[in-house]
Amino acid sequence: MPDGRWSVSQKWRDEMNQSESGSDRSAQSSTALEQPGCGSRKDPRFEQVEEIEAYCGARYRMNLLREKLPDQRVVDRDVLRHPGAAAILPLLDDGSVVLIEQHRSAVGHNLLEIPAGLIEPGERPHDCADRELREETGYQASSLVHMLDYFPAVGFSDERMSIFLARELEFVGQEPDEDEWVETHICSRDRIEQLLGSQELLDGKTLVALLHWLGSDR
Repeated sequence: MPDGRWSVSQKWRDEMNQSESGSDRSAQSSTALEQPGCGSRKDPRFEQVEEIEAYCGARYRMNLLREKLPDQRVVDRDVLRHPGAAAILPLLDDGSVVLIEQHRSAVGHNLLEIPAGLIEPGERPHDCADRELREETGYQASSLVHMLDYFPAVGFSDERMSIFLARELEFVGQEPDEDEWVETHICSRDRIEQLLGSQELLDGKTLVALLHWLGSDR
């Protein structure tokens, strides 16, 4: 063994790939991924020791999470606690997509995105999507169907985002928040593919929604 790090990593893989049948590791791994819930398994070798609030901002809390690893070391993690969000892929009757352009202070420039927003206390993701679609684009959807959920930033945040497909749109007028400056853009499917190919679309939720839609619509 070259060093201790290799032995820890090897032990981890051996434990996670144990099989009742005793078959080879590649077969074990394949079998494990056939089980329901294989993408969200709890790993009992990791133990949460404590979690304390380190910072509380206007919308988010940053916590210090202390965790015991399988080798018994205790490490500190920075974890952003998030209320969750909903995003919407709005499709007009001709198949065009409604995108919004808005300034993002964290990166210092505008981004092209699908509409989205934070889930309010007690609000369902579906209701949040309906509200944010109307506020940011001015469109009301008669059909709002859940597409998928995903975690945008699992390295430091527990944010879970629900993406909805909005159809049968009627324009009723925008109602953006006071600190939002939003411009809408109507893009054909061809234009969406061009924007994807030229890397003009950089927002994570927008990429996930559009690529999922383009892949499932073939």
